[in-house]
Amino acid sequence: MSDPTREQATPDGPVLPTRSPYELASDEGPQSIGELKAALAPWPDLLARFAAELDGAPFHREDEEPLRAVRDVISAYRVEWMAKVHPDIVQAVADDEAGIDDGVPLDVVMGEYDPETYELRNGGEAA
Repeated sequence: MSDPTREQATPDGPVLPTRSPYELASDEGPQSIGELKAALAPWPDLLARFAAELDGAPFHREDEEPLRAVRDVISAYRVEWMAKVHPDIVQAVADDEAGIDDGVPLDVVMGEYDPETYELRNGGEAA
């Protein structure tokens, strides 16, 4: 059963997660290395770092499951992408850069989120 608070990916590219900006589900955002590279293309430095880290990630390390390092790089850059496109995060960064202080302490903001899942307690979307 699909979650009505989430957008689903389309053939046109990754769809922005609409739930909490603190969690990126496996079916949200870019779904392949090619899609991730395309999604990171607006930020050439970020794309270059991703490509370099991916190229340097070993397939296996002692005492690690195979491809763990590759998956870690992909996961980290999917989160980087989300931080660049999620409206709540983008607005917070813009406000910070503009020197806007809304005076709401972090614990008040986080009080709206479940501490385990980081989903909004009321089940709705972030404003």
